[in-house]
Amino acid sequence: MEENQKEKNTLEVIQEMEEQQRIQNQKLLEQERLREEQERIQHEEQLKEDKKELLKLKQGVINSSDTIYEEHEEEKKYTFSEKVSNFIYHNKWWMGFAVFFLVMFGYLTWQVVTTVKPDMIILLLVDDDFFNAACSSRIEELFESYLDDVNGDGEVAVDVYYIPASQATAERDGYTGDQTKLFAEFQIGEAVLVISDDGADEFIVPDNNLEDLEPYFSDYQETEGVRFNLKDTDFADRLEWDEPFDDDIYIGIRKVKQTMDSEQKMQEVYDISFPALQKFVQEFGHLKQAE
Repeated sequence: MEENQKEKNTLEVIQEMEEQQRIQNQKLLEQERLREEQERIQHEEQLKEDKKELLKLKQGVINSSDTIYEEHEEEKKYTFSEKVSNFIYHNKWWMGFAVFFLVMFGYLTWQVVTTVKPDMIILLLVDDDFFNAACSSRIEELFESYLDDVNGDGEVAVDVYYIPASQATAERDGYTGDQTKLFAEFQIGEAVLVISDDGADEFIVPDNNLEDLEPYFSDYQETEGVRFNLKDTDFADRLEWDEPFDDDIYIGIRKVKQTMDSEQKMQEVYDISFPALQKFVQEFGHLKQAE
């Protein structure tokens, strides 16, 4: 009986201890819950404050904050080659356009610098295959010997513009381009000396557009109105022509008129070209025999 009582007392003590432990654990859990709840509330309050602080920073109300720290990404260090590669990559299209225009500008500049501006231009209108590049070159060399450096570029240069003009060429396919060039040349005053023939007369109308040579070269057998005939001269030999010229080939000079440039500009060209024509006539012409 007494032993049973002792066992009962021991069991009760254990139960009481367990109950006390349970109560203690509950208190600890409740404290932990309250602590976490308090931290959550504080965190939410801090977030609200941080949002307000950040808004003030963005609006410029304040310049800095003790609670918000702006994170700055660390600047990456690039090598020189990486900087160059990065620049080219991001600007390749603009650089392509720039290079293209630089090349074009350089080419045009080179053309202007290296192209020799002629001191005189001659229109060669005779429709004959003989008047090729070699023949034109000989004509240029001959008239260059008559000139000084007119434009002051350090060189004496004469250009021959070969524009075949005749009814036969007018009917040929593609002649429209030659017609346009011939018409354009007669609208400006850059070329006044003309080597022509009957075939071209209907296009240039010599009596209206060429100077009468009789007042200047009447002492020469070859002078006939606006023409200085080339058939019986040594001009063909100078050009290494295999046969004598046809009867109708002649040289003449355009009248000074108002052009698309100006009458003054054409007069300046005339004043350069006429002395060259005089030297040509003196070299190849034949004086008339005194009666």
